[in-house]
Amino acid sequence: MADDEIMASADKFGVAFTIGFTAIMIALVVGGTFEPSQPSPVQSTPMETYSPPPQPIIEESAPAQAPMMAPSDDDLTDTLSYNIRGAIVESIVGDSDSNSVNVLIDARLDGNLTITISSSVVEPFDDGTYFVLVDGEEIHDFTQTGSMLTIPFLAGSSEITILGITDDYVATQAADKAAADKAAADKAAADKAAALPMSIAIENAIGSSTPGCEPDCFIPNEATIAVGGTVSFVNSDTAPHTSTSGTPADGPDGVWDSSLVMPGSSYDTTISSAGSYDYFCMVHPWMTGTIIAK
Repeated sequence: MADDEIMASADKFGVAFTIGFTAIMIALVVGGTFEPSQPSPVQSTPMETYSPPPQPIIEESAPAQAPMMAPSDDDLTDTLSYNIRGAIVESIVGDSDSNSVNVLIDARLDGNLTITISSSVVEPFDDGTYFVLVDGEEIHDFTQTGSMLTIPFLAGSSEITILGITDDYVATQAADKAAADKAAADKAAADKAAALPMSIAIENAIGSSTPGCEPDCFIPNEATIAVGGTVSFVNSDTAPHTSTSGTPADGPDGVWDSSLVMPGSSYDTTISSAGSYDYFCMVHPWMTGTIIAK
């Protein structure tokens, strides 16, 4: 029984101790003299950095710089406004001597270049248009709106050239125009000559053997004939007459001379060269006339 009593006493003591300890802890917490430990917030792992040790400062002379090259006056890459599809523009160079612009491209695909060309860069032709080459070959399927050109090209193309009017072109145009004008004049002359008669008849006026018939002693007094045509001098008067090339003042010039043509007879002569031919009657020098051959 003594052991049972001892165990019972021990149990009672443990309960009393637990109750007392708990009361003390509650009092401490309520009184604020004890703060239970709080879990520390999660912190990110700090970044590790490395700073190399300072190096000794060594003064070195600056390397020699290559002289800056001013862009060429002919380089228009950053001057002209353009747009390109299917390629990249490598350079745009103007040539004032040939009045042209040369665009170097790297064309990976079929595409087109749209570029604005002012007359101060390339002077256009008289009608405001330009001449375009792609890799040295003329193309006609580009479009132009004002000074803006849209130029198609094929993959692999490398060069687009835009040309305007040149002195050689002006000289050629002038020569062509002169040649065309001469051809037109020759044709007009040929057409006119074709309309000219190949034969004419000229009569002596009745009574022309005495003065007073001037200037129509030969009828007609002036006649026109085609080169190679034939003139017939018909004596319709009652007296004999001649038809002799030349003038009364200078005499015969040897182109033709009928000698005496009797009344009712005639004399024919062919005019083989263009020109104006005066003639007269050697018997009656007041009788004069003119033949024009064209």
